[in-house]
Amino acid sequence: MIQVLRFLFLIPTGFVLACFAASFALLWPFIDIPASAGVDPFVWTELVFGFFAQAAQVGTLALVPWGLFMVLTEALGQRSLILHAAAGLVGGFAAARIPPGAGSAALETAMIVAGLAFGLVYWIVAGHGAGRWRRRPTALPPPQA
Repeated sequence: MIQVLRFLFLIPTGFVLACFAASFALLWPFIDIPASAGVDPFVWTELVFGFFAQAAQVGTLALVPWGLFMVLTEALGQRSLILHAAAGLVGGFAAARIPPGAGSAALETAMIVAGLAFGLVYWIVAGHGAGRWRRRPTALPPPQA
């Protein structure tokens, strides 16, 4: 029963939280709140709306490739932090290369860091337990002579 709950709640929650982390990593270098804004609710509303819109965009872009990665790591029982971080970096690097034309170096760096943040947060929430639902083969008893 616990395996069903893992597949229904923990893995999707890990994906959503990873999208939030990647969105934060993408937006943080470019946020400029003027000192005159103070507690202006319109500025903060715009920031929150932009954050959730960016998180939705990250989730849309990452759903299929990361979904395949999640299935493979669950099926093969791979729960390495390095593997998840590397997959996030590869995804971030690939996403940085998708837009045609010359992008700014700051944007490409933010996309790569966002991919790394995505992979690390997913591992923290759900990836460290990948494949635990599978029964490990037990050692055969030694032959009796």
